Order: sequence, then structure tokens, then C-alpha cells
Amino acid sequence: MSESGRRKLVALLGLGGSLAPLAVCFAQVPHRPAHIYSRDDALYVAFRQGYNKRLNPAPKYIAVCRSEDHIRQALQLAREEGLKVAVRSGGHCFEGFSNNDGGLVVNVSQMKRIQWLDAETVRIEVGCTLREIQAALFPRRRLLPSGSCGSVGIAGLTLGGGYGFFSRKHGLTCDSLLSLRMVAPNGSVVDGLEDPELLWACKGGGNGNFGVVSSLCFKTQALPPHFDSHVLKFRKLDVGRFEQILRTWFSLSGRLPPHGFGAFVLNGRTLTVLVTGYEAGPELSQLVAPLRAMADSAESTLQADLPTAMRRYHGRPGPINFKNASAGMFSGLEEVLRVLQPLFDQLVSHPGIVFQINTLGGRIADPGFEQASCFPHRHLPYLGELQAYWEHDAAAPGLMRAFDAIQALFRDSGVSAHYANYPDIGFAHWEQSYYGVNYVRLQQVKRRYDPDDLLHHPQSIRLPASP
Repeated sequence: MSESGRRKLVALLGLGGSLAPLAVCFAQVPHRPAHIYSRDDALYVAFRQGYNKRLNPAPKYIAVCRSEDHIRQALQLAREEGLKVAVRSGGHCFEGFSNNDGGLVVNVSQMKRIQWLDAETVRIEVGCTLREIQAALFPRRRLLPSGSCGSVGIAGLTLGGGYGFFSRKHGLTCDSLLSLRMVAPNGSVVDGLEDPELLWACKGGGNGNFGVVSSLCFKTQALPPHFDSHVLKFRKLDVGRFEQILRTWFSLSGRLPPHGFGAFVLNGRTLTVLVTGYEAGPELSQLVAPLRAMADSAESTLQADLPTAMRRYHGRPGPINFKNASAGMFSGLEEVLRVLQPLFDQLVSHPGIVFQINTLGGRIADPGFEQASCFPHRHLPYLGELQAYWEHDAAAPGLMRAFDAIQALFRDSGVSAHYANYPDIGFAHWEQSYYGVNYVRLQQVKRRYDPDDLLHHPQSIRLPASP
């Protein structure tokens, strides 16, 4: 800088006749790599918004990582500045735990390489979405048992468990996980094959807890040739007819074949029942016949091309306003019957609230899978889900009150097990609700890899008390 330029800068900053304070100030600012954006960077805005418009936190930095070295640099900056870290891939977390206020977000959504290790084994970087994975696997006639929403990230889905149309035959998504690579908070890279305890912890308990996972290695399955779906509609329900259909659905869903999946969805006074499978034959049609006889309308489709059928379930593009959460994991009909009347009343009197029950069971309950993962609720064959959607902000407070009231119904009736990938900030005892007896063991993994609690969100694994 020229002498005249120096004098102009001094005058502009009001520093009198010396530049010494400016030099000290510059010396105290840590180096920020080019892929780490602050709030005044244009790309910060582009990478800040998640799928849920209801949540709008503002981290100090967003690190858009394309390699393990990028992740390492981001974690180093967080340590230097004493910032808590959240990890984001797809950005679908129901409570926004993949973002934070005032901390650093490690955004791995741009890490999208897919590498085949052999005809059945694939390594997938954590920024890939389910839509992108299907596009890579389906032409090879291979399948990864996972969810259906196309924009969901594979990392969050897998590390929290992961279920969908194919889980009752092949297990949860995490049950197909063979290994992973993780950048630990101290910057070291860990291979899950070298630490079976870490791999166990990341099969259901790995979201934003121990380090930043960079890639996942999966065993894939042969792609089924068919997809069979039955969609039944029941309209203008009263509570009596609702109970009749509910009892019938639970009776039939308990007899689903291993390739079958069922969903029971009440939206206002309209009920939708979905039953799917992927082995040709009359089995599913015969199973749903009693429900079909009760339905106001029914549509059955046998799709000979499964990839085409999957695109039907890719979901809405975001961002949208919503609150979704687990409404409990159930052993059967009785957990719902205990709250039937007040549940129905809340749902029909608050348009925008949706109650859904999904079938689990089958190989999800496999003892070998249970031993190899921290997912604790495999013996419960049903997953309840509560949803609220709105277009205008004025509708949100009323829907949130109804949402909390329904959650209280299940809680007060004794339902306590929940799916960690469907979190609710209102769960008072989330540690046991998500992880059951495995929580203490997960705390030991946390202490080994993240003893300073660098990775932290409102329901992340807490460090154990000092011995």
C-alpha cells in the first residue's frame, strides 16, 4: 500500500496516526478457507435454507465441503473459534438439527460420488439423495432398501435407521451398511471396519453425534421386476366407521407377506390406505379384499417397471411449512384404541393435521440385525407419524397446539418408544425414547470420538458424567 493510501485508510478508520491497532485486529482473525461462507457471502444464503420453512436458524459459518480435507478444515475452524457443529446432507431433519444458530454447519450435500466395489457392493458419498441413488442403481438392476422421498439425503436416513417399502424383506437401510468413513472432531479419519463399536453406533444413532461421515458402503439387493400397489379411500368418516376400518387394517397388516408394506393415513375425515408389494401374484389383492369392500374408492396398479413406480413416491419439492414427528412405535391396535376418540376429534377439527401408521416388522426384527446396530425398537411392528402442514403463518399456532395435544395423548397413555429420524423437540425423555437401553453405550462412543462435545444439537448424544 502507498503512503497516501495508508493515510486515507487511517483517516477512514479513525485510528489517529498509527496502524498498529489494525495490525493487531487482523492478526486475531483466524484463516477462513474459501469453501467456508459467512453471513455476508452470497453462497451462504443459497446453502442456508432447509426443506422445512418453519425453521430458519442462522449459523455463523456454513462449510460447503467437497472432500474429507474440506471437512477437516471446517472442524478445525470450529475448534479455533469455540463453535458448535451441526452436520447437513439432505436438509430434511424434522426439527432442523442439521442446522444451528451461531455455530458452524458442515454441509456435505455436494459430496456425490458413487463407486461400485463389485457387482453387489457400492460406496456412496453422503451428499447423494435417494433420487440420485436410484438413478445410479436401477440401471444395474440393483436396489438399496431405503425410503421413498427423492430429495432425502442418504446419510441422515441411514445413520438414524431408515425404512421404506423394502424394509420388511431386507431390513432397515442401516442393516445394509457394511462400513463407513468418518472425519472425527480431532481431524483424524476413521474407517468403520476398524472400529465395530463406531459402526454399531452409526446404525441408528449416528446423526450429528460422533463426527462427520463422508461415505457409506452398502450391500445392495436385486431389483424386483414388479411393483404392486393398492390405494383405498374412505370419506366422510365418523369415529365409529374410523374404528371399524382401523380394526380391519390392523388385522390385515399383521398378515402382510415379507415383501408387503402398509400405510394408514387419516387427513381430516378422509382416510387413505396404501398397501404395496413387489412379487407378482394374487396374494396382496386377496389380503386387501375386506378393506376394498368397505372403501368408497379403490385403485390397484401392477407396475411392471419398478423404477417408474418409485418416481410416483418422490414427494413434494421444498421448502414447505410443516412439523412432522414420530407419534410412537406400537405393538398393535391397543395403543391407538386407548386414545381413539380424542385423537379422532383433534384430527377432524384441525385441517392440516395428518396421522399416519406405517408397517415395520418382518426382517427389521431380525436378531442378527438387532445385535449389529443400536436401533432399539425392532420388536415394535408399527410406526406412528404425526404431520402438520400450512400455507399461511397465521395457521401455525393452532396447528402446533393440536399437534402437542395429540402427542400428549399418546405420551399419557404410555407410548414412549420413538423413531430418532422423526424427532420432536417436545420429547422430554428423548434419550430413552430414541435409543432405549443403548443410550449409555452410545455415550461411551461419544466420549471416545467427541470428548469436547463439538458436534452438538438439542437432542444429540450427551457426554457421560465423569467417573
